[in-house]
Amino acid sequence: MSAVTEKSNSSPGASLTFVTGGARSGKSGFAEQLAVQGGAPVTYIATAEPGDTEMRRRIEEHRRRRPGSWRTVEAPLDLPGAATAALAGGGTVLVDCLTVYLSNLLLRDERLDLDAASAAAERETGRLAALCSQDGAVADGSRLIIVSNEVGMGIVPDTELGRIFRDAAGRANQQLAAAAEAVYLCVSGISVRIK
Repeated sequence: MSAVTEKSNSSPGASLTFVTGGARSGKSGFAEQLAVQGGAPVTYIATAEPGDTEMRRRIEEHRRRRPGSWRTVEAPLDLPGAATAALAGGGTVLVDCLTVYLSNLLLRDERLDLDAASAAAERETGRLAALCSQDGAVADGSRLIIVSNEVGMGIVPDTELGRIFRDAAGRANQQLAAAAEAVYLCVSGISVRIK
């Protein structure tokens, strides 16, 4: 994976970079490379929860890769709130990842109302998309990097929940890509700027 240098943000507020791709496409590693550019302090917002052994291993792998100087914030259920607080302090904020956060939202209630959960996911994504354009809400020159999975390129899920998740993630990705200054697609460890 080659390093890419991004142009620094010259407008007020924060810049948004959106990184997407399939599972194990190299998107997290690429986003981590972007985060260290410019030398600003980095806050890493983790959305995963260690629900089983395999997920605990994944979380530990990500922890080992992060520099010790990075501040880590766990935000499985209030990503916009955590991002707002982190961006107020300036520097770079790296969110990994949006689709795990959306999954948390869809599954947080045992009495799952899928329509309400889907609407909540769309509302939360809107809060994230608007974050960088809010005057005074974020420090000028700060950067927000959001990692997400591209989930709509495979087969149609055979469950209602799977289809709702796929659709919510697809809409969220479109919304954030539209708001972003830069969008990267990662495929097989290769990152391509598509916006």
